[in-house]
Amino acid sequence: MSKNCGKLYKKEVIKIIKILTAIGNQNLNNILKKDSSFNVVENDIFYKEGILEILQKNKNIDILILYEKLNGEIKIIDLIKNIKKINNEINIFFILENKNEELENKLKNENIKNIFFNEEINIKEFIEKIKKIKINNNKKIKEEIEFLKNLINKKDEELLKYKKNNINNLKINENKKIIAIIGEKDVGKTLILNNLKEISKNNFKFKEININEFVKIEKLNNIANKFIFIFEMELEKIKINKKIIDKLIIENKINLKNINIIFNKINKYSINKKIAKNIFKNLKIIGYIKINFYCNFLLNEKNNYKKENKKLKKEYLKIIKKIEA
Repeated sequence: MSKNCGKLYKKEVIKIIKILTAIGNQNLNNILKKDSSFNVVENDIFYKEGILEILQKNKNIDILILYEKLNGEIKIIDLIKNIKKINNEINIFFILENKNEELENKLKNENIKNIFFNEEINIKEFIEKIKKIKINNNKKIKEEIEFLKNLINKKDEELLKYKKNNINNLKINENKKIIAIIGEKDVGKTLILNNLKEISKNNFKFKEININEFVKIEKLNNIANKFIFIFEMELEKIKINKKIIDKLIIENKINLKNINIIFNKINKYSINKKIAKNIFKNLKIIGYIKINFYCNFLLNEKNNYKKENKKLKKEYLKIIKKIEA
């Protein structure tokens, strides 16, 4: 019996390596997904700022594979420093386009030991190298144990608090406007929802929905005050999303007058605002959000970025005013 228990315990502590790839190409990501040793948490990230967005949602990623020439406005060393602020234990596998002694030294100063050159990479050897990385679980296990202890200690206190406030909370929620935040995967709808929630001081009840979840959208049609679609200002994506909105309207799954649009991740490559307005000429556009590293209100608050948060709050208050109108 004890032998069997020992075997079971060993199985439980086997570590599946959580990986995020950011090389601007889906091929390696697809290869890694086929290997049971890895949990590839997202499709490949195509721009630098997107890494930070994903890490803010998932701070338990073990390995990041990062390519030097990835698109984005932020400088590579600044990007790495900000990655470390979010997850200091992450292992970064850095791929250089060519040998660059100056950049290599800067990477080593940031404690990046796994540096590769694009032309010299052998995929099989590269994957084996990833598998040999030792993920230190001790700190995480201790944190989890401590968390469980605190949870048990606070159980009675939280339960009592819940019972006292439950009726009041229900009354408050009944008076809140229901706002549906809709968009495709990785468009930034979660981040925008969280920012709206914090800056609006919880005046709304938010629902996050994927743009292809037509049944959920239809169910909310009679109770939601506003439907806010989050789009990127990329012409082909806009055309596809316009067809989806038209389909929802034609099939009476959504009320035209309740539709609002926020354009997110705007950069120098985005299409002209006039073109976007013309495509959605019958719909209300309530915001244009540029790519900005300091785009997370709670994270800025945590890091005491007061100036950045003041600017972010001003931008979102304009959107909130239009939501309330």
